[in-house]
Amino acid sequence: MPARRNPIRVMLIDCRPLVLMGLHDLINARKPRMEVIGQASAYASALDLADRLRPDVIFFSFFPDALDPLDVIAGLASNAEMKVLVLKGLYESIPVGQAIGAGARGIVLAEDPTEAIIQAIIRVHHRDVGLDRAWAGGLSSYAVAGHVPFKCSLERTRQAQLTHREKELIRVIVGDPSAKYLSIAAHLGISEHTVHNHLSNIYHKLKLINRVDLLIYALKHGITDSDEPPASSWVELD
Repeated sequence: MPARRNPIRVMLIDCRPLVLMGLHDLINARKPRMEVIGQASAYASALDLADRLRPDVIFFSFFPDALDPLDVIAGLASNAEMKVLVLKGLYESIPVGQAIGAGARGIVLAEDPTEAIIQAIIRVHHRDVGLDRAWAGGLSSYAVAGHVPFKCSLERTRQAQLTHREKELIRVIVGDPSAKYLSIAAHLGISEHTVHNHLSNIYHKLKLINRVDLLIYALKHGITDSDEPPASSWVELD
């Protein structure tokens, strides 16, 4: 009989009761794979709680507080066993690049499908890599700061599978990240159904989950600039 895995222990940090309740119910519905072990609505209490509970993954939201959220992320991330996932609203402006620099292991978009959020928890817990999920805004300056070169042979192989039309669609999305599918379809002169089909094929070829992954991947590997990825690229956190 195979040994049972310990559940992924998740802590929530958000000042909005409705968000806390929604994440709590979503995560606890996946027991015994994961469970919420604590939640905090202020940064000072969050630091104390995390120190006591030592969670595996911490959902972190930016909100007004006496403490600087970037300092709080750095404090939480100082323990390598605790992985910080920043929760970001689609139109919420937060310093994503600085959050990653402070130690966050990824960014989760609040509007993501529930299964994508669950997968983000699993991925950041089991893989000690950095940027799995992030919104494009705020990351461009961080990209050129000079970090670890990217070994792109595997990505070259994946990108070679993209058709010209699929690359065109990626360029449109990167050019206007908030564009509706209907608007994308009109821009490319195709149906909305075809847009969805192209995106599904792109996600499959590049091993991505959704549009947020695609945005950051496109910027990270330069596939919107030319047919070849750049010699060096983003940052791999370890």
